[in-house]
Amino acid sequence: MLDQERTYYNLGVSSLEDVTKKNYFSLFPEEVVASFLDAFIINLPMSGKVGGDGFWIFKDGEDLFIALFDCMGHGHLASMMTRVYKQSLQRVMESYETRDPGTILRYLHHKIATKFSDREKLQVGTGADVGLLKINLAIRHVEFAGAKVDLMHVKKGKMEIIKADRMQIGEMFEMQHTYQTSTIVLEEGVKSNLYLSSDGFRDLMGGDKNKKLGRKMVAEAILENADKPILDQKTLLTTFIDQWKGSNDQPDDVLIMGFAL
Repeated sequence: MLDQERTYYNLGVSSLEDVTKKNYFSLFPEEVVASFLDAFIINLPMSGKVGGDGFWIFKDGEDLFIALFDCMGHGHLASMMTRVYKQSLQRVMESYETRDPGTILRYLHHKIATKFSDREKLQVGTGADVGLLKINLAIRHVEFAGAKVDLMHVKKGKMEIIKADRMQIGEMFEMQHTYQTSTIVLEEGVKSNLYLSSDGFRDLMGGDKNKKLGRKMVAEAILENADKPILDQKTLLTTFIDQWKGSNDQPDDVLIMGFAL
């Protein structure tokens, strides 16, 4: 089997044309997220209409699970890997009783490691940064676990950054992977906003000194508009990104998700 054919086989499709025709990057439209809670999504592939960033939703009773994926690479092959991650996470939720985000990420890594145990000839990386939220609005309770994707929590004009574990999913198969679950109890009557983003956001080049945006300015850009309606935040952040980049090419896919609770 040729290397390219092996890659398509492992990703569950037969050809690049199949990927384009079926548009596997379209995991869920923004309207689906908005049907569950006030949210925005900014999805900016580096080139074309598809890339390695994607998201996934799973509803289980009062619990809403939302994951952001930042898979290695760009374009069609990376979008296929995003599809594999979505399917693998879906199988974890259907196969195991656990609803702890950290444990779910560990099981997800095991699924990916098993699927790609013979990956030497693959033409696409198997690793991904992942952030996983579990939101229960009925009791105003949030749980989070991340693999190199931090959670930004804004409340009363201040931002708290809940750090993710630094071990990527789907890489370093020989090492043990564990992920810590963090808990946020939302105050009754107090607005909280949550944000997830892929690293392509902070890696955007631009500004007066033509440098990377960086973590600090990402936090400042989000915090500056966090008191505004959630869809206004999307418009303002999109404008900010365009102004920051200027004429610079985009070095990576960008995915940003915001939730008002």
